[in-house]
This record gives sequence, structure tokens and C-alpha cells, in this order.
Amino acid sequence: MDSTQDSPKRRTPDRRLIVNVADLRRRLGERRVIDIDVLLPPMEVIASRSVDEPVLGTLTIESIERGVTVSGQLSFEWSGDCRRCLELVEGRNTVDVMEIFQVNAPGDVDEISELVADTIDLVPVVRDAVLLGLPLAPLCREDCVGPDPERFPTITEDDLSQREKPPDPRWAGLAALELPEAENN
Repeated sequence: MDSTQDSPKRRTPDRRLIVNVADLRRRLGERRVIDIDVLLPPMEVIASRSVDEPVLGTLTIESIERGVTVSGQLSFEWSGDCRRCLELVEGRNTVDVMEIFQVNAPGDVDEISELVADTIDLVPVVRDAVLLGLPLAPLCREDCVGPDPERFPTITEDDLSQREKPPDPRWAGLAALELPEAENN
């Protein structure tokens, strides 16, 4: 396979997520259901990250005055490090989506996106939903007590002050030098 081609598993957001809504906007309340099955680029937040699996879900686009709403649910898989024991944690999250696209949207309102040329791009909607749905501090289980003391011994300030610090390896060559003692004049 040519390295410039995407493998079957490495799908990228495609044109199916750019939706023309001109026909929906002709009648208020008109709806269209879009099935989502898209593989996004990797995303990470603090201690968790999305995995190389597609985001799945169903979004409903409904016409409103001067625009459309996009609502539904998306689910995705993630992995991360347990905040207590640092072991690998994996899970599947489901997030709700609710977006408004409007012609001449007010610029000072973040919750409403501009509807341009009766076309909406669902890729940023899906990407933002997944990014906001990643857990900030995952736990492997609710009763996780933390690191295994045998594998990760605790070191206190007293332990550090009683230990002789190993020499910096960058200065190791100087230890082999023999210098004559300086005479006092």
C-alpha cells in the first residue's frame, strides 16, 4: 500500500459531515437525521486521550427561524492514566450535542454559530463534543488506593536528606583528573 494513502482504519473526517440545509430551511420544524461514523485525529486533555476508533452517534438537524439546530448523542472510546495509581484506564463516553447555526448570528454570543450559504460543517461539532467529553482525571475504579508501594515506593524529604546524592554524570570526567595542590604564597 502506498504510504500516502489512508489505511482502511485511518479514516478522516469526510465530506458527508458537511451538510447543505437549504431544503430543511424551507419549512420550520423540518428534520433530517445524520448517522455519525467518523475517525477523528487524536485528541488529548490532561490525563486522557481519544483512541483510534470511530466516533459513533446520531444527530438530528432541525430547521428553526433563521437557521437550524443540531442535537443528538455521540459515543467514543478513550484511554488515560488513573489519577491515583497511574495504571491504564479505558472507557466509552456518551456526550450530548446541542448546537445552533443561524444566519446573521450575533457576534457576541458564543453558543450560536454562523450559518453561511445554507451549509453546516459537523466536523468541529463532533470534535468539540469529543474533546469536552474526555475525562479530566480518570479513575480505574472508585476504591483505587493509589500506587503499589512495592512498585512505587514513597520517598519523603527526610529520605532525600539522609541519602548521599549520586554525582552528576556530566561531571564524571572531572573525577578522574589529578590536580596538584596549590601552594600558598
